[in-house]
Amino acid sequence: MIYIFISLALLLSQSKIELRSTDSVFKLQRITSPITLDGFPDEPAWHNVSPLPLTMYQPVHHGEMTERTEIKVAYDDEYIYVAGKLYDSEPDKIVANTMYRDRYSGDETFAIILDSFNDNENARWFFVTPTGVRIDQLISKDSEGDGSINRNWTTYWDATTQITDEGWFVEIRIPFSSLGFQETDGEVIMGMITYRWIARKAERHIFPDIAPIWSRGFTKPSQAQKIKLIGVEYKKPIYVTPYILGGFEQLNLLNSDETGYFNQTNYAREAGLDIKYPVSANMNLNITLNTDFAQVEADDIQINLSRSPLFFPEKRQFFQERSDIFDFNLGGNNTLFYSRRIGLQAGQPVRIFGGARLAGRVGSWETGILNMQTSSMDEIQSPSENFGVFRLRRDVINANSYIGGMVTSRLGLDGSHNIGTGLDFTYNYYGDHFLDVKYAATFDDSFEESPDFFTNSILRVFLQKRTSQGLFYRFTYKRAGERYLPAMGFESRFDYTLIDGRLSYGYFNSPASSLRIVTPTARYFVSLRNEDSSVESMLIEQPWIFDFKNGSDMELTASWWFEDLKSPLNFSNDTFVNPGSYSFYGVKFSYNMNSAKKLRANVSASANSFYDGSQLSFDLSPTWNQSRFFEISGGINFNLIQFPDRDQKEYLNVFRLRSLLALNTQVSLQFLSQYNYRSRQVGTNARFRYNFREGNDFWIVYSETTNTHLDRTSPTLPLLPRFNNRVLLAKYTYTFY
Repeated sequence: MIYIFISLALLLSQSKIELRSTDSVFKLQRITSPITLDGFPDEPAWHNVSPLPLTMYQPVHHGEMTERTEIKVAYDDEYIYVAGKLYDSEPDKIVANTMYRDRYSGDETFAIILDSFNDNENARWFFVTPTGVRIDQLISKDSEGDGSINRNWTTYWDATTQITDEGWFVEIRIPFSSLGFQETDGEVIMGMITYRWIARKAERHIFPDIAPIWSRGFTKPSQAQKIKLIGVEYKKPIYVTPYILGGFEQLNLLNSDETGYFNQTNYAREAGLDIKYPVSANMNLNITLNTDFAQVEADDIQINLSRSPLFFPEKRQFFQERSDIFDFNLGGNNTLFYSRRIGLQAGQPVRIFGGARLAGRVGSWETGILNMQTSSMDEIQSPSENFGVFRLRRDVINANSYIGGMVTSRLGLDGSHNIGTGLDFTYNYYGDHFLDVKYAATFDDSFEESPDFFTNSILRVFLQKRTSQGLFYRFTYKRAGERYLPAMGFESRFDYTLIDGRLSYGYFNSPASSLRIVTPTARYFVSLRNEDSSVESMLIEQPWIFDFKNGSDMELTASWWFEDLKSPLNFSNDTFVNPGSYSFYGVKFSYNMNSAKKLRANVSASANSFYDGSQLSFDLSPTWNQSRFFEISGGINFNLIQFPDRDQKEYLNVFRLRSLLALNTQVSLQFLSQYNYRSRQVGTNARFRYNFREGNDFWIVYSETTNTHLDRTSPTLPLLPRFNNRVLLAKYTYTFY
């Protein structure tokens, strides 16, 4: 099978064509005199660099730009430089809400997107706000579909800004070592998009001229302007980042005879090391020893009202670089490889002894290799495990099509094992039309091998037209066998066949209208049990999405569900749904304000029948930027489910309060407190950060889980303690390069 797969890839690669072969290549200007990164692009080096021709992207494509914008891009032996003169006739109205690193709070932004490998699929996105806040993200899948924007990636670059009575001004410097590239005969070809965003007007000035016919067209690598750089040599800086950590954890534990709780204190004194070595201009090796992720932001609490497990995004930095290579998406959040399986068990962190991660391009192949070893955890009876991933992918036929494969392994020292294998093929067969086929199989020690091709495997066929204008569609067929068990992945259902079809039509309104684009959609979804082809779930819905020219948006959705339960669906000990067949219906409304406002909110509400009862939901997410130094936001997630015929009612509510304090772009404090009404617990997480420079940080992290109701349902058990656990840690990292 592997031989046939590789042979097919090589055969198809011989007929590869470039979809953008007729596009002109813009020769980027090289500078020879120095640039002082002070936010004022007035050095002599800039005088000979021509400004780029800009176009209004939104609110009206090719409309008249209301403010003057000048953008220049150049390079030297080590860096790409970007300069922006962003004039504003009302400088006192420039939106600069925050100074918190990696935080976008509706601010004005100035950005450059670089497809440094010129693959029309992946890019690095750098943008800066008027206060000098830097934000960096990864783009994959040509900015289409779920998970195509990785907001947790961070790399090394610099930016300086200045606000004057003429507007605001910016200089960006990006080292080639943070980009990676492919050099051929002394030349490097990249894709480039650059823009200015005027937040209060929801106005975007862009180069090149990209038609707004995709939902995120201004971030699409396939639409980037090709640029040429000459005589660039890649240098190989080695980043060595040791850390030291100290602190303690206090736990309240139930004693052996269950008559009371006792306090246990564990002290932490740790040291570890991370190494990043560029093997080549397009391949990075990351090594980690005694890995610690104490400073990683806490997850937001989620309420689960479905039969599917909850999915949480990966926030740990070690897994971010070129994470697109390791992507093997099987629809929604389902995937063959889910990095949160490593170092996290039952919601608890498991020590990672160390590991290595190699990701990049070798010739025509994109390659990803990962191997990590974790310790055992007696509390949850988890053995020491080894996690391995091997991924290959290459372009075939044209620049937007590829073929690839993946192997995953999860091996326990107790003899347990789970092996996953996958093959995938994405084909851009015409214009914006794509076919994506994925097949994966798993082999687990808990099952005997089966000769049936589908028993331990999953097949997904996905058809899509990638656009947001005119008629477009998404169609999915998927079948998963009863023994398909991706222990290193994520799968929300098991042993099922699924059909999901969506038909949409997006149309732009007239320049005089307050509406920018309206998109109605019709969707049909059905999931069948493989054992008897009976319907497990069915959904028919019609959402209408309204995007306004002022930067706000609204959605109205009408839905009808059918669910057939073979076993009870429990929401708590006292609230559940009995097995049986149920049909129910409802409506949902949501509205998101323009995020440029200092006081703003997103709101949604829904009302529907729910199995043999009803459900009312209300979500409110207000945010107030009191100044650029302080932001406070809240979250009210109200859910009431009730079943009058069975005299059952449950409030599944979450209340969230988050505050951000930043003295400048280096010193900040984040505080997050979440109350789960069902568990009657408050989770608190506070993170202080002093970022001396990129790669050099001092962190203080405090977290606590507090019980608000101490009474137990059983009279034989003692009262709960006031807190379950408390953790206080201090961590210092320093990067040598």
